[in-house]
Amino acid sequence: MSVYQTLRRLGIATHMLLVETLRELGIVLGFTIIFPIGILFFLNQLIPPDLRVQVLVGTIMMETALLNINGLAQSLGNDKATRVFDLWVSLPVSPVVYALSNALVLLPFTVLSALITLGVAVVAFHVAISFAVFPLLVGGFVLVWASTLGIGYLVGVYGGTPRQINSTAQIVGIILTFFAPIFYPVSVLPLPLQVVAFAWPLTWGSEFLVAVVHGAGGTALLSGGVLLAYVITWLVLIGSGVRWRQV
Repeated sequence: MSVYQTLRRLGIATHMLLVETLRELGIVLGFTIIFPIGILFFLNQLIPPDLRVQVLVGTIMMETALLNINGLAQSLGNDKATRVFDLWVSLPVSPVVYALSNALVLLPFTVLSALITLGVAVVAFHVAISFAVFPLLVGGFVLVWASTLGIGYLVGVYGGTPRQINSTAQIVGIILTFFAPIFYPVSVLPLPLQVVAFAWPLTWGSEFLVAVVHGAGGTALLSGGVLLAYVITWLVLIGSGVRWRQV
């Protein structure tokens, strides 16, 4: 299959799923915007001013990762329950097209939520962020989103019922967001836990976004490269057809 054909099918599939998602726009926006801003207001009362950038980054990382992991896993669960997944498997399309199209429909809402959270932090909490770094931050949001793609997919394809998939996705999302050093610097962890933390994509995502805000080019370049490696790894794994025709 040519790259053009793959992209064309990806565009068609994403458009079809986006139409369905827009019918539930109110619920989607409510989850992706109101919840993280509430978390930001709560945490801001507990931390010193010099950690506000870290808490802001952690909040954005949480909303980006949770929505992507839960959204993709739950889409797979619903498709399995309604036998739509069987239809996708029978079509001459790559599992990458299926996974990406399901994830892409929520990406605009994820980026919008992140930007609104960023705006609230700048206006309400006076977090100093240069407008010049906004494009890099948006690119970082997308990288973080893509670096968790395979997690949601694996939860969905290995899960059984929609209820089991939803519960597993929630647990995995909580572990990745609340046990990864995204709300605090990784340097505060003991050395053995730092090694474990750097095995998670969200740790690198946090390092990237904080480095962009503070202008640490070397750290941003390294973290961005690791995130890109995660993205490529997930796409190769999904494209290999793992659990694609066995469920």
